[in-house]
Amino acid sequence: MIRNLIFEIAGVVVDYDPQEYLRRKFNDPELEQLLYTAIFGSEEWQKLYTGSITRALAERQMLAAAGDCRYEAQMVLDDWREMMTTRLDTVELITALRAAGYHVYYLANMAEDIYELFTRRRRFMQLFEGGIPSYSVKIKKPDPAFFQLLLDRYQLAPEETAFVDPDRESIATAQQLGLTAIPFKDAVDLQKMLAFLGLSVPAKLRHAPKPQDNDSFFRRRRRKKLFSRISDLAEKPVRDPDPLPDQETEEEEDNSEI
Repeated sequence: MIRNLIFEIAGVVVDYDPQEYLRRKFNDPELEQLLYTAIFGSEEWQKLYTGSITRALAERQMLAAAGDCRYEAQMVLDDWREMMTTRLDTVELITALRAAGYHVYYLANMAEDIYELFTRRRRFMQLFEGGIPSYSVKIKKPDPAFFQLLLDRYQLAPEETAFVDPDRESIATAQQLGLTAIPFKDAVDLQKMLAFLGLSVPAKLRHAPKPQDNDSFFRRRRRKKLFSRISDLAEKPVRDPDPLPDQETEEEEDNSEI
């Protein structure tokens, strides 16, 4: 029976998708790959997780690795934290789990400055009964020693503990240690997995994103076509007081869709 749940923070409780962030910011595949390699995929980024380098030194080395794209790299280093928005549906689910009597912890690959930022400004940190940020113990996932440290510190039995993380290597390590490992996709999927495992979870997440409407693309095309026609008509002098053919039909269709 599952009594304890361990969560990664990045990609589970807060959004963390550097490649998507770079795509939205630049829309230039070659530049995006260069910046990802120089920053998020760098050795310095990994050292931040283990607290073996300062943020200032890491960023100087990342900027140097960016070469001619130093300006764009500085833009990323200045505002990448903005992509870490709180996932309200995950927070809602964790809140429900705590209310149902389950014990909730975190095991996070996290730099010191980000940990301090979260503890000061993100209220979801108060939901956890305990946890370990990687920088504080100089090891990170998927190292089994990191997992074992958390299990030992809070006296958690692996057979009573579930681990939630989007990273495949970390999931594999958790399985090797005897934990119930749950690859994270989104809060709705996690809710279904927990219910399947017999945990008490809410029937519906109020903050879950609404399913995407498959017809939205076609509605947008119809609206665009209609608005374009209205714009064209506004630029032409009106000679015939009678309604144009099909004008009333299209206007009625548009009103029904808004």
